[in-house]
Amino acid sequence: MDRHPRHALAHAEKSRLRHVVEEVERETDVEIAAVVVRHVPDIEAFATAYFNHVGIGKRGQDNGILIAVVADRRLVRIEVGRGLQHVVTGEAAARIIGDVMVPQLRRERYGEAILRAAEALGHLVRGAQDRPPR
Repeated sequence: MDRHPRHALAHAEKSRLRHVVEEVERETDVEIAAVVVRHVPDIEAFATAYFNHVGIGKRGQDNGILIAVVADRRLVRIEVGRGLQHVVTGEAAARIIGDVMVPQLRRERYGEAILRAAEALGHLVRGAQDRPPR
């Protein structure tokens, strides 16, 4: 069964996304990954299981972020490792989903939605590194 929507991300979008996530990792050590699936019954359970199975983030730092998109229902989840939950809060993730991703998903621009989310998340984690710890 093909779980991935055909051509969810164009080649150029994949290339741009790869550049963004590599740059974020180089600058912050944070790993960002994205996955688009056609359908899953429970996006939260899927995102958590995928995040843990793939092992997103550095061992011992729990500094990974997963952007998961379910194409058939245009659902999105941003799963965040424990080491970043103080930076990418539930409120911040909801804002990125609502303000950045949803407008693109309504137009079925999955690649653009994911790319913009990765950029916003990168900006957020870079900003957290510039602030002194509480």
